[in-house]
This record gives sequence, C-alpha cells and structure tokens, in this order.
Amino acid sequence: MARRKSKLNSDECKQSIINFFQKKKRFEQIQTRFSEIKTDFYNDMEDYFKYNNIDGKLTINCDEFDGVESFVVTRIQSSKVEFNPDKLEKALGKELSCDVIQKHYEIVDMTGLVSYLQGYGINPKVFKSFISIRKSVNTKELDRLESLGKITAEQIKGCYTVKSQNPYFTVNIGKGKDNG
Repeated sequence: MARRKSKLNSDECKQSIINFFQKKKRFEQIQTRFSEIKTDFYNDMEDYFKYNNIDGKLTINCDEFDGVESFVVTRIQSSKVEFNPDKLEKALGKELSCDVIQKHYEIVDMTGLVSYLQGYGINPKVFKSFISIRKSVNTKELDRLESLGKITAEQIKGCYTVKSQNPYFTVNIGKGKDNG
C-alpha cells in the first residue's frame, strides 16, 4: 500500500495543532463566560418580571441602539406532565387502558423459566414471578382518545403530576410601546 505525502510538513502540522488548541481553549472560555452572563440575565429578568408583575412579554423602547426601535423580552415557562401508569390504568378501565398503557415485559430468570416450563402443570402466578413488567403511557394515544371524546380530563385527574421547568427568556427586536 503506497503512502501518500501529507500537504503539511512537521512544523506546519505542529503549528496547526497549536493554533487549533488555542482557538478551542478561547472558545471554551467564551462559552463559559457567556453561560455566566446568561445566568445573570435570567436572574435579573426573573426578578424584574416578578417585581413588576409582568406575565409573559416586556417591550423596551431602545432608540439609542442603531436601527432598533425596541426589544421584546419573552418569559417562557415550560411544564412537563408525568403520568402514573398504574393510577391511569385503574382510572380508564381495562378496555381503554390497553390502548394507552404500554407494557414492556422482561424475563429476569430465563434458566428458571425454562426449567419450570419443562415441568407439569404450569401455574400462571408462578410464571409471572419470572417476568418484570415496566409500564409507560402513550401520550399521543391518550391525546387522540381525548380528542375523540372517549376520555375526559376529569377521568384522568390525579393520574399525573405537572412539573414546571426552569423559566427562560428570549430577546428579539420588536416594534411597539415601552411597557417597562
């Protein structure tokens, strides 16, 4: 197999490595500093929004910034819904829960299962002791059944928890009146 000749000599290769390493290090420093600035900005905005009882958007006129009429700061608060599959299964009943609850079975002792199955008179309770069941909720199917009217919000009340995520802020150029 023929070796091809590198377009770099040894010194150029060394210089390329050093150059890349320096730029990478500088980028990481800038990234760290930006992360600190972003955290400070989020804390300042959270404080300002709470103190001034602002719900979602803040528009600040800014004629001293070239070409910008105003800035619009938006506070975004996401939520995550976590379902309890066991409670949901009880609330929906057997027929509907089959569509919504996904069960994942895992055999935890294959050798024990095989030797048991080889014996006589299989007892379902003993068979199930060899299997681990993990349940999860198919939220798309749950939404679909709700939109069809087969499931109501009242039916699944108490089967989930809503967890608020940390808020974050976006800043965009806008037009409008100052409300800050």
